[in-house]
Amino acid sequence: MKMEMKMNDLSELYRTEDEARLFNELLTYKNTVFWICLGFSKNSHDAEDLTQEVYLKAYLKLGSLRNQSRKKEWLYRIARNTCLDYIRKISGSPCSQLELGDTPVDRNTPESLAIYREEFELMKTAIHNLPGKQREVFVLKEYGDLSYREIAVTLGIRKGTVMSRLNR
Repeated sequence: MKMEMKMNDLSELYRTEDEARLFNELLTYKNTVFWICLGFSKNSHDAEDLTQEVYLKAYLKLGSLRNQSRKKEWLYRIARNTCLDYIRKISGSPCSQLELGDTPVDRNTPESLAIYREEFELMKTAIHNLPGKQREVFVLKEYGDLSYREIAVTLGIRKGTVMSRLNR
């Protein structure tokens, strides 16, 4: 995978062995980071680009991680902020309409493909129409599969706030 190769190339640039170890630990969360990025982006190609950007930012900011026991939440916060920057950037662009996602693997009939595309478009539209704070919590929960505690730490809010936003 192209993304894996690029991120692993950073291993030669570490300043210390501790940073190399820490970055390799962060790489174990790349699937979750990708899913979070997919929840905020239009398609898997954008999500891959965002995932690479998240890991580049994380690498450059390794020194700012104060509490290594919270490295996962720190990485997810970088992912969230990177995705929000992406949304702000494209929201003013004339191409900010939702695009269809990747075509499904199962292409049995033209009808099933049309139904899948329609459902996918409706789902992405519904997610993107959620108010910002609710969308963030929903994406982190459903796409990132984060616990309520992890979402609360990532967003800097209380666990009860996470639960109420999800309930809405």
